[in-house]
Amino acid sequence: MNNKYSNNFNTLKTKISLAIFIISLFIICFLLSYFVSDYLTNPKYRVENDNYNNKTVYNETSNYLDDNIFVTLKTIDNIDFSESLSKLKNVMNLEGNLTLDSLSEELSKVGYKLSDWNEAKLIYVRSEEVNSTSLEPNKYYLGAEEGYISIFKTDENGKVIEEEKKVYTEYKPLSDLPEIDQEAIKNNEFFFDTKDEALIKLSEMVS
Repeated sequence: MNNKYSNNFNTLKTKISLAIFIISLFIICFLLSYFVSDYLTNPKYRVENDNYNNKTVYNETSNYLDDNIFVTLKTIDNIDFSESLSKLKNVMNLEGNLTLDSLSEELSKVGYKLSDWNEAKLIYVRSEEVNSTSLEPNKYYLGAEEGYISIFKTDENGKVIEEEKKVYTEYKPLSDLPEIDQEAIKNNEFFFDTKDEALIKLSEMVS
């Protein structure tokens, strides 16, 4: 009789323990599900994550723009440039760190004004090409592009024919030339009647 009672009691204890374990497991799963759901849907956490991801836009100890920020330059509805700030600095031969103000000042020299920006991108626009008619018509110019010397041709109106522009990255970069030559190229002072003449000048400068 006692053994039977003891067996029934042990069986009851086992069932109660199992029930408590199942209930506890259910509660744990419910709490985990709640916290995960709250993390994914609560805007507070999204703001914190966004702030963390956007730390790369500015230097942690200054207001300098990060070289990875995306910069878009537009003339009316045409996109002139749309790449990283690092690439733009190479194209424009800009050195060192830049703030938003200093970059805007440099771009204002060629007519661009800041139109829109956020932590990931900067957009500059201009209504027309600056000095687009200051170039001689039907000439071949030595120019600066992507940190290297380029050759481009102008049409009968003195505008650059983009399809005929070529950047000579196989030669040494523009920064390796004497400063006086760098400035002359940037200011479009070297122009010729034929492409062969421009190529001869290019070879002389990089030799």
